[in-house]
Amino acid sequence: EITYARVREFFFHPCRGNIEGKTPKEILKIEVLRWHPDKFDHLIAPKVTAADWERTKEAAGLVARWVTQLM
Repeated sequence: EITYARVREFFFHPCRGNIEGKTPKEILKIEVLRWHPDKFDHLIAPKVTAADWERTKEAAGLVARWVTQLM
């Protein structure tokens, strides 16, 4: 299950190599761009089956909103 707490924990987890040396604000800026609905739709839609697309898009929308809340 995707929750706000799990998303926050994942974004700031120390084992994520791409966040090393970055401030929380810098991390969130990167994540805002990564989870932006237009970019997500363009990059991820071709990789997801049609049957799973609506559920995937809904989950990505939740993550995008939570990233914004974390800022």
